[in-house]
Amino acid sequence: MKPIPPLHRPRAAGFTLMELLVVIAIILVLAVIALPVLEVIQQRSAKVAATNMMRQLGTAVGSFAAQNDNTLPAEGSVAMNSWGYAADPQNAKCWFNALPRALGMRGTADFVTTPEAFYTKSNILFLPGAVYPEGNLKLIKPLYAVGINSKLQRTNSEGSKGAVHINNITSPSKTILFLERGLPSEKKSMETLPKYDGAPKASPNAFVARYSKVGVITFVDGHAETVQASDLLTPAGKVPWPQSEFIWCRTPDEDPNAPSPI
Repeated sequence: MKPIPPLHRPRAAGFTLMELLVVIAIILVLAVIALPVLEVIQQRSAKVAATNMMRQLGTAVGSFAAQNDNTLPAEGSVAMNSWGYAADPQNAKCWFNALPRALGMRGTADFVTTPEAFYTKSNILFLPGAVYPEGNLKLIKPLYAVGINSKLQRTNSEGSKGAVHINNITSPSKTILFLERGLPSEKKSMETLPKYDGAPKASPNAFVARYSKVGVITFVDGHAETVQASDLLTPAGKVPWPQSEFIWCRTPDEDPNAPSPI
C-alpha cells in the first residue's frame, strides 16, 4: 500500500507581519527624505512669488511717479494703522492703496468689508511665504509682509514729512524702496532686532529673511534682489556706516541710524 502524501495547504493571500513592518519602515525612511526636499521646494516657490510681487511694486512706483510730479507714494502711519485709516480717502495716495490700484488690483482700502480676503492671493500684497497670525488676530488691522522704506521720507525743518521727489534720490539703483518686513508671529532675523509689528512702513531693522536666511528688497529703479539680514545690518541691528552697497536714505550722506518720528 502506497503511503499517502502529506496535504499542502495553499498559503493565504496577503503580507506577513514581518513584510508589513519592512514596508512601513521603507515608507518612513522615504518620508524623512522627502520632507526637507518639499520644504525647500515650497520656500523656493514662495521666494519667487515675493520677488515677482516686489518687482511689480517697483514698476507701479514708476507709473505713480509719472502721474504725481515724480514723487513717491506716501508711506502711511505705524501708530494709526487700521482698516479705517486705510479706507480714509485722504490716504488714497498711500502706497498700499495707490500701487495695487495702479496695477489693476485692490488696494488695502478695498478689503475693509472683507478683511479675511486681505490674507489671500486676491491681495497682491499677500506673501505665501509669510507667517501671518492665526485666527482673528490678523483681522483687527491690516498686517503687511512688505513695507516701504521709512528712511526716505524724513522730517523737514517744519516738523512734517513732505513728498519725496525721485530726482532727489541720488543713487536709485542702490537705494532701497521696499523690503520684506516681519510680522508679529515671525521669528526675528537677528536677536538684537525689535519685535516685528507688520506696519505699512519699515525701518531697516524690520527686515525679515523668510527663505533660508534671505529675503527680498526692491530698489528705487525697480529691480529686486534677495539678501541676508547681515548684508543690511550689523550684529547690533544698525545700518553699516558709511553707506555703500545698500543705501537707505535719499543720499548716502544722510545717516539712516538717526531716529525718524513715526
